[in-house]
Amino acid sequence: MHLSFVPLTEDNRLSAKEIVGNKKKLTEWQDRFWEHMVRKYPDLERGESASLTGRDHIPPRVFKEMTQLTAQKEKLEELISSANLFNAKGRIDEIEKLLDKYIPAVEQMHTTLKKYNVAFTITTSENKKLRKKNEQLTQTLEKSSKESVLKKLEDERLRHQYLDAVEILERIPPEVVRSYTKMPVGRKEKPHEESI
Repeated sequence: MHLSFVPLTEDNRLSAKEIVGNKKKLTEWQDRFWEHMVRKYPDLERGESASLTGRDHIPPRVFKEMTQLTAQKEKLEELISSANLFNAKGRIDEIEKLLDKYIPAVEQMHTTLKKYNVAFTITTSENKKLRKKNEQLTQTLEKSSKESVLKKLEDERLRHQYLDAVEILERIPPEVVRSYTKMPVGRKEKPHEESI
């Protein structure tokens, strides 16, 4: 969720400077607002401040401009791929008109993106670290799951062995089991040896 507000003065003028003040005061206002909200919603999390991370915010207009450039590029590709001997002159005119807008816009975007290159680099680096951590956690989870399955299999094998042992005991006549259980531990009756 992203919160926005419109700073209107009492006489209905739009004035962030009068309502909030400078950038430092805006940050303080955001901190106080978050503290107020987190009292009511303890699970609420807050993103890291750009003043702490040092990252530049990439404005939405840059993303919109890139979307427009992408649409123009696709139109250029379509015009180029659909050109043939019969429509070449008309296509060339259309391509020239489009290039008159496209080339300066690409150059401007290149300049704009240079400014945010550090943000892209940091984000890419953070994404790589997060992917690596995710892979490690996945491997740990898989290993844990595998060990858990092996443990369950071992437990099930022991349970079956126990049930087999109980089944064998149940087939032994009860008087034999009783006579054997009445013997003191460690002392076993020796079978009677027949004299030869």
